[in-house]
Amino acid sequence: MKTTGYFAVVLFLCLTATAFGKEESTLKDNEYGGITKVVTFSEKDAEYKKGIKKVVTAYDEMKNKIMVEVYATKIHIEKEGWDKTTTYYWGETRIGEVHSTDSHSEVYGFDKMVNFYDKNNLLYKREYYLRKESMVAKLGVHKRVVHYDNNGRKTESEDLDRVGNVIKITLEDYKRLQKSKGK
Repeated sequence: MKTTGYFAVVLFLCLTATAFGKEESTLKDNEYGGITKVVTFSEKDAEYKKGIKKVVTAYDEMKNKIMVEVYATKIHIEKEGWDKTTTYYWGETRIGEVHSTDSHSEVYGFDKMVNFYDKNNLLYKREYYLRKESMVAKLGVHKRVVHYDNNGRKTESEDLDRVGNVIKITLEDYKRLQKSKGK
């Protein structure tokens, strides 16, 4: 009888730990030739309370980290305006994507922001991918690219179409679009 009671307590503790802990899984043979680790956090976990619902990390065949995706919790999505970030590690460069929620992108006019970092982890370029419905996108701009110096100061900004051609928007273009919108 004592053994049955002990077994029941151990089983309960295992089930409780599973219900309130993070869930981890490993997938083999990913697109980079290595493994992918998936960690899903429960509502009781500290990471979840920080706004992180799930983290997916992909490694290549040499066990180098290639990609990390972080999915936000519903509360964090509503508060911060992003639902997923993806960071790619390519040699000495790190590229981070932030995917905006619909409500956030309506306010700021872009769906996705991509940050480019050098080997010293300094931001050297940021790309904003514009919503089709945004005022600037209606003038032919697909993305806005901002370049930074080693001190983090903006040095250059350019608007590009889908092919990569530079688009120059004048004040007259903008006024003309606003006028046609009012009709």
